[in-house]
Amino acid sequence: MFKTMQLILILVCCAAVPANAFTDGVITRMNDRQTVSFSQMMADTEGSNVIFVAESHDNKKHHELELDVIRSLRAKKIPLAIGLEMFQSDNQKQLDDWIEGRVTEQGFKAVFARNWSYDWSLYRDIFIFARDNHISMVALNIPKEIVFKVARQGFASLTPEERKNLPSGVTCDINKPQTEFLKKTFQNVFKHEAKGNVFNNFCEAQAVRNNGMAMTIANDQKSHPGRKLVALAGIWHAVKHGIPERLTDNSFKVILPEIYELNAQNATPAQADYLIGW
Repeated sequence: MFKTMQLILILVCCAAVPANAFTDGVITRMNDRQTVSFSQMMADTEGSNVIFVAESHDNKKHHELELDVIRSLRAKKIPLAIGLEMFQSDNQKQLDDWIEGRVTEQGFKAVFARNWSYDWSLYRDIFIFARDNHISMVALNIPKEIVFKVARQGFASLTPEERKNLPSGVTCDINKPQTEFLKKTFQNVFKHEAKGNVFNNFCEAQAVRNNGMAMTIANDQKSHPGRKLVALAGIWHAVKHGIPERLTDNSFKVILPEIYELNAQNATPAQADYLIGW
């Protein structure tokens, strides 16, 4: 009898904790710099319409955090979808086919590779969980051809046909905090001053992605009222002065993993709601 009760308790405990639930790392609530638990963070963020979970694309822990957030919402039966920087908007049908089970994993890996250059294994658990639990996935990104053209020739070079599914008036605003980051990145990569048309085009390409992804998120929210969107994107897209500030609906939270440029010492509530350090 005693052993039977022990077994029941073990099973109950295991059932209460989702597999691979967040168990390590330090979560800092940015508005008061308090260390909080994962459940406390989720209790706060789940009230928002859009939850941004940022990533360094090649960091496995960041992807585990993303999945933990998704699992937590799913366990509470909260209606949700997953937004993906990793997929271009003209590949939405292929995402739908994956969720509906109309394509094999091997076949979908080829689709993934056309959209994203990072290894499938880093993202596999997220995609498998979404498929197995029938969670819609939304392709957020702008088609590569548009981004490349803007990077080479600027936003003004786009034809009316190319602009029809994009926000209007995309510019590189030199007063934005993100533009300062882009200048540093540009200088490090190209080894010359971040000025002139070459930099402006580079900056506008980043801006068209942020604005475009914000527009896709806003349209998805209008089409699916009551459904939350967990948006997975690179840190410099998900940071508050990236995609989030371009949303007309301010009901969002931003969860950022700690990186060298944004850490417990220098990050602020203007950049994130929660900072995760390992």
